[in-house]
Amino acid sequence: MDIWHRLGRIFRISNLGTLIFFILNIIFIYSFMGGVTETSYLIIFYVITVCISLSPIGEWFLCLIIGAENIKRTDIKIHVIPLAEVVLGAAHKNTKYHPAKVNIKIIRDDLPNAFAIGKHTIVITNGLLKLSDEHVMAIIAHEVGHLAYGHTVVQLLIGGSNVFISGCILIIKISCWIVTAIMGLFSLVARSGIVGILTTLFAGISYAVTWIWVKLCKLFLMWSMRQNEFVADEYAAKIGFGYDLAYALDHQICDVPRNGFLDALYNTHPNNDERIAALQKLGVNYSRF
Repeated sequence: MDIWHRLGRIFRISNLGTLIFFILNIIFIYSFMGGVTETSYLIIFYVITVCISLSPIGEWFLCLIIGAENIKRTDIKIHVIPLAEVVLGAAHKNTKYHPAKVNIKIIRDDLPNAFAIGKHTIVITNGLLKLSDEHVMAIIAHEVGHLAYGHTVVQLLIGGSNVFISGCILIIKISCWIVTAIMGLFSLVARSGIVGILTTLFAGISYAVTWIWVKLCKLFLMWSMRQNEFVADEYAAKIGFGYDLAYALDHQICDVPRNGFLDALYNTHPNNDERIAALQKLGVNYSRF
């Protein structure tokens, strides 16, 4: 795989929201730390954390957290592993970028689903085994697309960033509580209504700013995650699984609930009709009727 394909996978319109997310967080880190030197130390610490996350140890730890296990049953191995190998073979044949290997793990969930984590792992649910081989391969092909485009690696980077930002926000909230408590006691002693008003105003502005900042960052991030679902669908179609993926989305995979416009903005997945429509525009000859 040459450098241009690597760069092409990273610098895509679908990753624009993620890029903005990181820029906003860097601005937040710099503002919070108050200097270039302090920020540099923090970035070094963050890079070390990310390197650990991207290592096999990090991937193993993620699997441990979500309860994903190696497939122990021989019959399931005999059934699933060859299907994944067929998908990888199609990816090698039809694309210039693909994961070198894929580890299949399983999680106890009756709903048919799968998701990619780390750099080489695809987790399937027990419920996925109820589907036909064609539809299982189509869903695995979608997840291989996520691995091929590095979407799961970006998610690890986001996870590390979120941990730090959450810590900063927690420190800000604790500081607000302490300042509010001190100023509240002072206002009681001094019997000054102005101090109480200023304290309330300070606390309100602090909470509002952090809430808006988090929502704004998340808005850009969720947009990128939805766009990446389309990218992974396109990958599955490119390697020959578009029709079966559309069928699975239409009949077997639970749709993303929509409770309003704002809810749609903050979902990680587009609804299934949007994904099927995008596949049809790519030339997938699928119809429900």
